[in-house]
Amino acid sequence: MRNKFLIALIISCSFTSLSSNGQDSIRTGSWLSVNVHYGIILPVYTEGMNVLIKAHVPGVEGDYLLKPAGTEQWQNTYRCAETGIAFFYAWLGNPTQVGNEMGIYPFINFHLQRSYHEELYLRTGIGLAYLPVTFNQQTNHKDILIGTHLNTMINVRLTNHYYLTDKLRLETGFGITHCSNGSFKTPNLGINLITVNTGLSYCIDNSKAVCPKPVIDTINHKTLSHEFFVAGGVSETEPPGGKQFGAATVSYTLYHTINYKSKIGGGIDVFYNAANQNQYWVDTIHHLSELQNIQVGLKAAYELVIGHLAMPMELGGYVYTNSTGHGYEYNRIGLRYYTNHHFIINVSLLAHFASADFVEWGIGYKL
Repeated sequence: MRNKFLIALIISCSFTSLSSNGQDSIRTGSWLSVNVHYGIILPVYTEGMNVLIKAHVPGVEGDYLLKPAGTEQWQNTYRCAETGIAFFYAWLGNPTQVGNEMGIYPFINFHLQRSYHEELYLRTGIGLAYLPVTFNQQTNHKDILIGTHLNTMINVRLTNHYYLTDKLRLETGFGITHCSNGSFKTPNLGINLITVNTGLSYCIDNSKAVCPKPVIDTINHKTLSHEFFVAGGVSETEPPGGKQFGAATVSYTLYHTINYKSKIGGGIDVFYNAANQNQYWVDTIHHLSELQNIQVGLKAAYELVIGHLAMPMELGGYVYTNSTGHGYEYNRIGLRYYTNHHFIINVSLLAHFASADFVEWGIGYKL
């Protein structure tokens, strides 16, 4: 009788285990978190920055984030990546010449494990920053970092979550926060903060949901797409307080879709930046015509797709240019929103290595 009872208990436990494995769940709901940061301003440009960097940089950050249940396709594709909005404040170690930095940005925490395991994430976010202290020709001429109060803020961070309870978790991380205005107004070397962080998150409305079934990727990967863009922007020349000039881009990219997440490709860019022409006139007695000021480049492209939103990352080289002050390499990062199967809204930053050229505001069409 006793042996029969043990056998029945073992069978019961086995079925319970199988049932629980088949009903694996994930945490969902809203969370509030507070993190403290500590780091340095990265002196990546000139020795003149050493005058401005006087101390380490402490900071504080408050986040509101949502852990979805995977009801939408892109959430399922990214294994229920967390989305949220963050408020960031940092004391830059030099209150007179550099001041403080504050910003707000939406972000996504991408799982780095090939599962719903909730530990290691890559955070990416982009938003706006405000700096009360900026360059001033009369009162703060040594601040060669920032020329405007309002700037773009970009955050990339590797973060780890350790759950103390179902409603409380410990966070640790390491990352970089970039702040600049895209050469809308000089000086614009930008501020790059390298920080480590730690903090606590508290769940407001803790709940759980059954892990969604993986979406089967049915995309025909042999299909190529053609994307065309036109964009415009404003660029200011050195020295600080110089004239602002118009800039324009016409771009074509041939993409191959790898899966729901990624596209790779290549293409051609045609640029016109009146600031380059003005600088050429200053540096040489030979004047460029409007046509000679055009630059043509070939590029390699990658695009991270998140539903209707995409993050392009491109690297190119000029095959025709008369302006070599920035070298022959250029790169582009940004955001694109696919309103439907054809029309696209584009905001991107054209740069040369770590030096911003101008922000491209434009529209595109996909074939």
